[in-house]
Amino acid sequence: MAEITGPASAARSTSSDTLDVPPLELPEPGSLSDQQVRGRACVWCAVALSNATAYDLGVRDTDAHGSAARWFPRACLPCASTHLCAASEEHRKDCEQCATSLPWCTTGQRLFGAAMRIHRQGRR
Repeated sequence: MAEITGPASAARSTSSDTLDVPPLELPEPGSLSDQQVRGRACVWCAVALSNATAYDLGVRDTDAHGSAARWFPRACLPCASTHLCAASEEHRKDCEQCATSLPWCTTGQRLFGAAMRIHRQGRR
């Protein structure tokens, strides 16, 4: 699976948010539709996205038949929430610092913060 990371953007606006998260697992670009690779559909569930409903997962570089290529994965709110929460929980189980003490490590803090940000936006 491919990995994601990206800088955070400010408040939700007409342009999609880029989530500030450490690497997450994504489906391989070759297994996705053209709409998913271009960021027009959720990378996980393939629902159509608009700038107002999408969460950018950061531009990614990949090898396309021996040539460098870029793809633009984005996610819908339900999938972003599900995958960020799962990644946060998995990280806390595997990270000695996060499993045993506070403050959590930087990766744990970023995953949890992004998951909570998505969760709060889903409740509006």
